[in-house]
Amino acid sequence: MITVFIEKLSKDYHGFSKPWKRILAGLSFGYYGIDSQFTAIHSLDLKVNSGEILGIIGRNGAGKSTLLKLITGVIQKDKGTLQVNGSVRALLELSVGFNPELSGEENVYFNGLVWGYKPSEIKSLADSIFEFAELQEFRFVPLKNYSSGMAMRLGFSLATAKRPDILIVDEALAVGDASFQQKCLKRIKEFSEKGSSILVVSHDLGLVSYFCNRVILLEKGELLFDGNPKDTIEKYMLVLGGNVQETDSFSSNSIRDLRLFLENENGLHSNVFFIGSKVKLKLKFKTEDLIEGATVGFHIDNEKGIRIFGTNTYHLGDTNRVFQKDKEYEVGFEFPIQFSAGKYSLGVAIHKGESHIEGSYFWRESLFDFEVEAGKIAKFVGVCHIPTQFHIKEDWNS
Repeated sequence: MITVFIEKLSKDYHGFSKPWKRILAGLSFGYYGIDSQFTAIHSLDLKVNSGEILGIIGRNGAGKSTLLKLITGVIQKDKGTLQVNGSVRALLELSVGFNPELSGEENVYFNGLVWGYKPSEIKSLADSIFEFAELQEFRFVPLKNYSSGMAMRLGFSLATAKRPDILIVDEALAVGDASFQQKCLKRIKEFSEKGSSILVVSHDLGLVSYFCNRVILLEKGELLFDGNPKDTIEKYMLVLGGNVQETDSFSSNSIRDLRLFLENENGLHSNVFFIGSKVKLKLKFKTEDLIEGATVGFHIDNEKGIRIFGTNTYHLGDTNRVFQKDKEYEVGFEFPIQFSAGKYSLGVAIHKGESHIEGSYFWRESLFDFEVEAGKIAKFVGVCHIPTQFHIKEDWNS
C-alpha cells in the first residue's frame, strides 16, 4: 500500500525586495508588491510504501523541511499531486507545547489532546507513557523541575504512544542517553514492522545508513537520487565535494590518472586481508594545476555504507603541502586492519585544508573494494577488533 504519493509537486515561497512593497501587497490583498520568488520544491515525484523507512538527506536549503511541511499539511502545495493515506505524526521539537508550571501528567493530558488523542485514550495510555519515558516517580512533579532530557523523553513517549500510519522524524532522535535512544529506535522499528511508513530527516549519515532501508537525496528542491543508503550517501558526498556527475575515469579537472592499490605485509597487491595484519595504501596521480595547502585523505565504509574510519594528511600533521603543476606524486598510508570480517570499500579525497568544504579537487567513493577475513582471531561482535587479554585469579585475598 502506498501511504504517500507525490507527482510533479512544486512549492514556491514569495517575498518582497523592499519594505514598502510588503505594505503594497497588504493593501492590494497580494495582487501587487510581491516581486521575488524562491522555489523550494520543483516537480518532485515520490512514492512511500507501508513499512518503509525512508531517509531524506541533502544540504541546508535543499527542500527537506518544506517537503515534510507539505506532507503534514502545515503548508499547501502550489502545483502537482500530493496524496497522504492514513494518520500522520511528526516528531520535531519534542517538548514544544509543554507548560512548565503544570505537572508531567497534566502536560500529557493537554498535549495528548493536541496530538489528536481522545481523553479516554490518554487515560488508558498514561501509565505506559510514563513507564516508557522512565519517569514514573516524576509523574506529578511540575515540568519546570524536569531536565531538558527528561522533557524530551516524555515528549517522545507521548508522541509515539499510539502507532500512526505515517511517522515523520526530523532530527529528533537524539533523545536522552544512549540506552534510551536505543529504546526509541526499537519502537520506531516496531512501528515499521507493523506497517507504518517512517520518514527520517537527519544530517547523521551513520544513523541514516543504519536505520533506513531507502534514502533519497534532495538538491535545490529536486530529487537527485533515490536508492539504497550506501549509494545515496555516496552521491551526497559527491555533491558536497562539488562534483555531482560521477565518471568512470579516476580523474578530475585538477587531478588525472589516479590509481590506488593495497599492499599486504609481503608487499604484494591484494584485496583480501586478515584481521590484525598491516596494510599499505598507495595513491599515484598527476596534477593538472598548482595546488596549495593540499590534503590527501581516504575513508573506509562497510557494505552497509557505514563509515568505519577516515583520515587525511592534514590531520596527520602535513598542513602546508604544495603540489606543483604537471607533476606525478605518490602518497602512502600504513594502518592495521582492526575491524570485523566482511566486505569494505575505500574512497579517496584530495582537497584544500582540513576538509573538502574549503575546496575539493578530487572526490570519489568506492574506488577499491576489499574483504577482511577473521583468520585465527577469536570470535567477537561489533564493527572493530580490539586485542584483548584476560586472566582469572583464585583466592586472590590469600
